Amino acid sequence: MNLVGNLLIAPPAVKNNFWHKTVIMVTEHHAGGTVGLVLNKRSEMSISEFGSQIGVELNIPGFVYVGGPVNAKSLSFLHSNEWASKNTMRMNDTFSLSSADDILPRMSQGDYPIYWRLFLGMCGWSPNQLLGEIKGEPPWNRNTSWCLSTASMDLVFGSDNKDQWCNALDRSGQEFAQKLLS
Repeated sequence: MNLVGNLLIAPPAVKNNFWHKTVIMVTEHHAGGTVGLVLNKRSEMSISEFGSQIGVELNIPGFVYVGGPVNAKSLSFLHSNEWASKNTMRMNDTFSLSSADDILPRMSQGDYPIYWRLFLGMCGWSPNQLLGEIKGEPPWNRNTSWCLSTASMDLVFGSDNKDQWCNALDRSGQEFAQKLLS
């Protein structure tokens, strides 16, 4: 199952925890485990405030996102493919992920991709854990299994928060229905 560059969507049954109404882009999936970024949990910190905290002038609108509960201080930069840094991993034909010390200085100079989001933290799963969660195999519960969807620029960068979750859940349902009909 190729999960990289696709979305995990928390089903409505997931309530009262960090994962409630989350949309996650899978950025790595291999024998060593899986990594992803929560797309729709915007922090209270603006990009300008973040820049001030680290000593880089970033007069750019927008917010830093909470990528997940793992490595809360690690910085990830999800973006469209027309841009690259010295440490960019191209995930598919649409999305890339960068994490290098040249990103923020370049951004301060106005050099950034058309579509992008900055994240602190990430999500992580041990080997086979995510596949078990998706399938609802014990010890995981089928009622709270992740929904899956392909990603698009509009779905990833064109909405936020609860709207992004609703849009992703709708797309997941449409794709599931298409598979049943074909």
